Amino acid sequence: MSPLVIVGAGDHGRVVLEILRAAGEAPGGFVEAGPVPASVAREVEGLPVLGSLAGQPEWASGDTRFVVALGDNHARREAFERCLALGLTPVAAVHPTAHLLAGASVEPGAMVCAGAVIGLAARVGADAVVNTGASVDHDDVVGPHATVAPGAHLAGRVTLGEGAFVGIGAAVREGCRIGEWAVVAGGAMVVDDVPAGARVAGVPARQMAT
Repeated sequence: MSPLVIVGAGDHGRVVLEILRAAGEAPGGFVEAGPVPASVAREVEGLPVLGSLAGQPEWASGDTRFVVALGDNHARREAFERCLALGLTPVAAVHPTAHLLAGASVEPGAMVCAGAVIGLAARVGADAVVNTGASVDHDDVVGPHATVAPGAHLAGRVTLGEGAFVGIGAAVREGCRIGEWAVVAGGAMVVDDVPAGARVAGVPARQMAT
């Protein structure tokens, strides 16, 4: 099996490590997205911090696989694209307790945490995150680099644009579209489309002043 690294040595990285180990993978270590500060531990959960994405990383080879474990969508996209530029291969991290129904798909680089449900014919894009206990219902599309936070729920035929973020415990009504890089605050109830780049909160969700 080709070597596998986790990009991001923080708490998100620890979660991804647990997912990969539960799925039978054996990552070789962690990699920081930027230069490694002197204060960063050289070992996380028993695995070494191999280096960073900066410069010409010595740890990277043509057959190295990766998962990016950064909570911020913008930072995760940047690191994901850097890994692709280095010729690395993305892999999906799907916890064995997640449920993928018939026709559901998870693209390489995506992360599906414990207890999540991916519904009938739903699609989770590259480098997207469906976090612990979240649900993505039938025919939904979760765009690349988007996040569905823990306990958030998308009803059927919802579309999340690239980089969209749905906060913890939020819910999105069927058929709604959340635009690219929009943010839905935790606990919100979305009943209408959300424009690209907008921030909404409340029940029902309303656009927040910028």
